Amino acid sequence: MGNRIVGHLAVWGLRLALITPVIMVIAGGLYRLRFVDFQIALLAFAIAVLLAGLGALFGLVGAVLGALGGHGKTTRAVTALVLALLVLVAPLNTVRQGAGAPMIHDITTDLEDPPIFVEVPRKRSISDNSLDIDAEVLAAQKAYYNDIGPTMLPMAKTEAFALVREAVDAFDWVVHAENANLGYIEATASTPFFGFRDDVIIRVTEETGRARVDMRSASRVGLSDLGVNAGRIRDFMAMVAQKAN
Repeated sequence: MGNRIVGHLAVWGLRLALITPVIMVIAGGLYRLRFVDFQIALLAFAIAVLLAGLGALFGLVGAVLGALGGHGKTTRAVTALVLALLVLVAPLNTVRQGAGAPMIHDITTDLEDPPIFVEVPRKRSISDNSLDIDAEVLAAQKAYYNDIGPTMLPMAKTEAFALVREAVDAFDWVVHAENANLGYIEATASTPFFGFRDDVIIRVTEETGRARVDMRSASRVGLSDLGVNAGRIRDFMAMVAQKAN
């Protein structure tokens, strides 16, 4: 009887561990191809994560019961547990990184005078998030992301703009507009799996013999970006500072 229970848990754990990545890939692919809305894709992904968690639970219980009873299906149960946990690593890590992040999706290095998109709005659809400056969003950012700020470079504006352009190329963003004289670049970045598109604008200005680099990163969809836009700004500014040295 015990052997049958362990066997059933192992089998279903394996089935769930194997089917969940398929659901994830299909959900991501359908959204990338714009066949489904992002809410549907995220719902399918969330269901897959729950099924993977259930598969891990089946595998864990089966492995424990098998070890205690000396059943022969213990190895299969352990395999189910390991596979399910591997499936859960990426989504759980994303949730961990974004835990506690405010429900905002528009981050800027200049809270007093955020860079304004010019070309990007033409690339967005009516259903996408608004790019209007929101005082509540700025206040939430100030309270949570107090490390986000401009980068000052000891060089002329023209040199800084060329350096910033190199950094944009390094990140492989799709550039929509740039103007060296006005000192701005507008581009779109895509997340690795789902291909969620976030729009960025980098502004370079001259300030008392130095160049000031500001940036804004805003998600097209979703209420919370789980800290992705802030992370993008940190990474970009770090590269700019590194290139300047």
